[in-house]
Amino acid sequence: MAIRKVLHAADIHLDSPLQKLDQYDNAPAQKIRGATRRALENMTLLAIDQQVDLVVIAGDLYDGDWTDQNTGLAFVAEAARLVQAGIPLLVIRGNHDAANQMTSSLPLPKNPDGSEIFLATGKPESRFLEDLGIAVHGQSFRTRAERGNLAAKYPDSAAGMFNIGLLHTGLEGETSHAHYAPCSPAQLTDKHYDYWALGHIHSRRDHAIPGGPPIVFSGNLQGRHIREQGPKGCVIIEIDEKNQCQYAFHPLDVIRWHQCLLDVSEMAHRDEISDAYQQWLADTIETSDDRLVVARVRLVGRSKLHAALHRHEMAIRSDLQAISVASGADLAWLEDIKIRTSMPKARSTPLNLDGPLESLNQVLAELRDDEALAKILESELSGLQKKLPKELKSDDQTAFPFSDPEWINGLIESAAADVFGRLQEDEFDDESTEALR
Repeated sequence: MAIRKVLHAADIHLDSPLQKLDQYDNAPAQKIRGATRRALENMTLLAIDQQVDLVVIAGDLYDGDWTDQNTGLAFVAEAARLVQAGIPLLVIRGNHDAANQMTSSLPLPKNPDGSEIFLATGKPESRFLEDLGIAVHGQSFRTRAERGNLAAKYPDSAAGMFNIGLLHTGLEGETSHAHYAPCSPAQLTDKHYDYWALGHIHSRRDHAIPGGPPIVFSGNLQGRHIREQGPKGCVIIEIDEKNQCQYAFHPLDVIRWHQCLLDVSEMAHRDEISDAYQQWLADTIETSDDRLVVARVRLVGRSKLHAALHRHEMAIRSDLQAISVASGADLAWLEDIKIRTSMPKARSTPLNLDGPLESLNQVLAELRDDEALAKILESELSGLQKKLPKELKSDDQTAFPFSDPEWINGLIESAAADVFGRLQEDEFDDESTEALR
């Protein structure tokens, strides 16, 4: 049998809502809002161009129930293009598009052999593509919180065929997402399938164990926020006549999220920050292949500008945003700026050891070592958290990540810098503030 190709994708989150960028008047909101659709279109084009024999999607095609029928129509259109090209498509539902999450539906095209596109809920289903020598075993989520090991009930491998396990899972050991349908790589290996096509974890990785088949998270097609940085897309599996396989990643994203880390330790003036960001941005755009570059800037290092940076954060943000806009309307956007600097060692301890600065220093030291601080913050902010829109309370993006020590430390350091800056009315502070004007 000739080489066969299977495209494995997952976590498309079609029309996932904008997160944060739409608050800016001049943000390229429409381009970002349509990014997941464009990535899906890119997947279809890739499948047709590469003449793949099958496309499998391992859950979270949608981001939940539609607010707009055009979301469903967008998928119907791409599914129809694949079918018209003679390419079958098999999809399972994940936690975001579980059967009980979706009240909206549209008639879908049938596969070239007349079969349904979505695999069953309630129990595993096997599809046998006899002409390809491929068997696909999978099960859709019935409910959002599938806590049981779905893979345990998957059937044994079909003899003489290339067996693909299609599964949406948190996989034991993964901590970045909720642990839905947990299982272990060893348990999957014991099924004696030839390839596991997984979804749910948005980072691309292979959890194969020695002697076992690939156990692959393809990642999502399009990063949706700053925590989903780097190239996003799908993998294409090539299967030889002996049912041995290899696979390769193909980027499909139309916008790409980046973190720009600027060490300001040796910088003395505001222009140096702008120049460093402008150079980084130019280099990044040059290698972006016409994708929109969305950047989060982090200023780090021990700097004499520490307090002044916090006090003039909005002015610095405006500078960097202007540089982003000037680079071209569809080339770059500044998502945010995070100031994570600290005072130079020579200035880390206030000179007046008996004054208010030393008292403040002691309070801050206690806060940094207080293991209960996260609980205190959560208690204080719980009322506000309940009022947040749902996209800021999702599994993978939250406005208040109380369990993130870096976030909590950032709150402390930002407040400390602001208070120190207001209390230290000396020549040093005047010079650093002037450098940022």
